Amino acid sequence: MLAALWLVGGFVYFRDIPYGAVPIEEQINLAVMAALSSATAIRAATVRGSAEDKLNQVIITGVVLFGTYALIILMGRYFFSRLVLSTAIPSTLLLSVLIIWLRHRSGGVSVAVIAPLVKARGSKVDGAVVLHSPDSDFRPFDLLLVDLHEPVSGEWARALSRAMLSGCRVRHIQDHLEELSGAVSIKDFELEHLPSTNQESYIEIKRLMDIVGVIVLTPLALVLIALASLAIVVTSGWPVFFIQQRVGLGGRPFRMWKLRTMRPCADEAKHAAAVPGDHRITWIGGILRRTRIDELPQLWNVLKGEMSLIGPRPEARAFHNDYTEIHPKFAYRCLVRPGITGWAQVNVPPSANADEALTKLRYDLYYVKRQSIGLDLRIALRTVWTITHGSGVR
Repeated sequence: MLAALWLVGGFVYFRDIPYGAVPIEEQINLAVMAALSSATAIRAATVRGSAEDKLNQVIITGVVLFGTYALIILMGRYFFSRLVLSTAIPSTLLLSVLIIWLRHRSGGVSVAVIAPLVKARGSKVDGAVVLHSPDSDFRPFDLLLVDLHEPVSGEWARALSRAMLSGCRVRHIQDHLEELSGAVSIKDFELEHLPSTNQESYIEIKRLMDIVGVIVLTPLALVLIALASLAIVVTSGWPVFFIQQRVGLGGRPFRMWKLRTMRPCADEAKHAAAVPGDHRITWIGGILRRTRIDELPQLWNVLKGEMSLIGPRPEARAFHNDYTEIHPKFAYRCLVRPGITGWAQVNVPPSANADEALTKLRYDLYYVKRQSIGLDLRIALRTVWTITHGSGVR
């Protein structure tokens, strides 16, 4: 399939060039791009583990391969085609995501539970094979689930080492159950579960991606904001923007911008959470909420560093304080920058009370615990799907 895509792409690229007149530099550049894309796609087709593990590994592979090629070009001042390079990288990423999705749709992840090592938690995991003997054949499995708090005998230690050398991943059973549900157990969540390595580089890369994302989205956003502002003024008058103090990174307050979607009302009603069928929402406001256009002014907050494109949704200070009193771990959401969209936003509707906030918190803490470029990409793709279908709006 990959070869066919490159043949079609090469035909389109060279269709207007006479036969035999294609420069050798162009041929070499296209051949290298084809080789790098093929290597990345092969990695996506062969890497083992969960969907998120596979996606992270493929992203790393692509960055290393294409980054090395770019470095060689810069250092050697060799010829390269901007068109080929700018087309190859996103198409390779999309193809790799498609391969991973097809693999999971057809067969998913082959999982085995090591029963003697999960006594405290039980061994019932949907779709998993239960193994009892250290002499079992581990090669057919992508994941082996154990309770890392259980003592491991020498016999089982040798068996697990053999399994890992064959390509299996050994994971804590609770981590796997969290990944299946996309949410954590608030009772079991502790700060020691947070990643302690590679976070600085991830934060720097994510900040760079935020800035690039804002630059790319700004031209379209300005047009949509201008049209939406005109519609708001014509249908319900001024003001156009709704500015509210929210709680951000480290619990610091900031002023978050939105397009106004509600009728002017008393202060106590103004700060109440929206509910389904809320009478305060104007008809144009309903359209802006369904399409998420009302959130576009927050690109300014992202550019200032108060927010990120992806992260837990920032709460109003009053709600934040109330929820933290009821659920103290609610404060852990402030360990990362709040986002315009997030893992909770693409999984559950916005919260309107403490019980719904608790449900949302399980997904937000999942993001805080597992934040990665791969997870951010999944959220971005699911956000596009959510906007397209207009779901999860109040």
